[in-house]
Amino acid sequence: MGITTFVSTRSSLRQRVALIAMLVSCALAFSVSAPANADDLTDQRDRVKQQLAKTKSDLNESSHALAAAGVAVDEAQNRLEFARDALAETQRELADARAKDLAMAAKLKKAKAELAAAKRAVIAGQAKLDAKKAMAGDMVRDQYQQQTNLLPIAILVESGSTADLQTRIQWSTTMFDTTQAKIDELTVIQHQLNAEKARQARLEAEVAADRQEAAANLKVKAGLELKAEQQEAAVTELVQQRQAVENAAADDVAQDKSQYAQLTKERASVETRIAARIAKEKAERRAAEKAAAQRAAAAARKAAARAAKASKQSPKRSSKKSPAPVRRPSSSSSGASSSGSSAHHGFAYPVSAPITSPYGMRFHPVLHYWKLHDGTDFGAGCGTAIRAPYPGRVAERYYNAGYGNRLMIDHGRVDGSYITTGYNHAIRYTVGVGQRVSKGQVIGYVGTTGFSTGCHLHLMVWKNGRVVNPMTWY
Repeated sequence: MGITTFVSTRSSLRQRVALIAMLVSCALAFSVSAPANADDLTDQRDRVKQQLAKTKSDLNESSHALAAAGVAVDEAQNRLEFARDALAETQRELADARAKDLAMAAKLKKAKAELAAAKRAVIAGQAKLDAKKAMAGDMVRDQYQQQTNLLPIAILVESGSTADLQTRIQWSTTMFDTTQAKIDELTVIQHQLNAEKARQARLEAEVAADRQEAAANLKVKAGLELKAEQQEAAVTELVQQRQAVENAAADDVAQDKSQYAQLTKERASVETRIAARIAKEKAERRAAEKAAAQRAAAAARKAAARAAKASKQSPKRSSKKSPAPVRRPSSSSSGASSSGSSAHHGFAYPVSAPITSPYGMRFHPVLHYWKLHDGTDFGAGCGTAIRAPYPGRVAERYYNAGYGNRLMIDHGRVDGSYITTGYNHAIRYTVGVGQRVSKGQVIGYVGTTGFSTGCHLHLMVWKNGRVVNPMTWY
């Protein structure tokens, strides 16, 4: 049984529970977004729920203040872990954004340099094209002015000789060829200029897109930096809140340790009382067996004397055998048979309800040390009837600060062992000390008295005076 307590004044209890509630509320207010991976988040939340459920189960029989403190510590720790995970995710995203910012800056710088070179190339190409156009224009005008209907006659008339005529014809042909070459060159330069302008337009579009992307990334980076700053502040606040919750629970923990020591002593006292009852029952059994043996011996002596007397009075009847003494089975204080089932020894469950906390050693989530949960908890509602699992006699009934209302039934020898069962936290019991009970008889009703955070039955079993796991006997 998680045997803990809180024995301060009621006002102190209210103050501590209020403080814990306030700190948990603050932790909720400072909760931050979890990592983006939804599956991981769902898994983590499921683990948190299981952990909190286990904490509540482990603290099922602690004081209300310590139970609240234990759950609050777990919740504060889990919120802190969520916040740290979220901060780590934000920091990873921020690192990516910063790296992208650097890459974008380098890319934009290169694009700007290429754009500047393209602009210079366009300017140079335009100047070259303008110069070529001017030259070609002059030549075309000259040629146009000279191309009259009399040009062929002029060439023939003005020729002084055949050789001079051939020279003039060659010169004219050369002039026409040169003009065509200039026009072709001009066309090539125009195409080059158009290509440079197209490249400039493309680079301008790329630079504009890069600037827009860089600006968007810069905005994302600024948002992540702000988010990281807020999450770092939240983590710091949650660390402080967790410490405050732990500090608020410190006094309750100290009281709980003290009560655990007291109830460990109570458990040892119960075992001592059971051992005394077993010793008394054994002594009574031996005395009864001795008395029965003495009675049998006396009866045998009387029978022998009567037989001897009868043989003297009637020798013929001396051949008759005296009847053998009748052997009577020794009585058991429990009236129970020792032929119970080897699997469950004939014991029935005292309530029909699920097991919420098994017997055994466990690590206390608040006290941080191992302690024994000395019974099996059944999650039955308050008012549920508790029934005797086996015939026996009520040996003890009293109230204890930790176990609440207690009842113990001695079942005597069952399958060679002395068995006692105990029932704790009941609202009330319907049987009294010394009363014999039968299997299935209602002996009380489930409650939440003592160190209990909810309605349940805490069942205990002692075998030969030592507490054992109840489920090994059922």
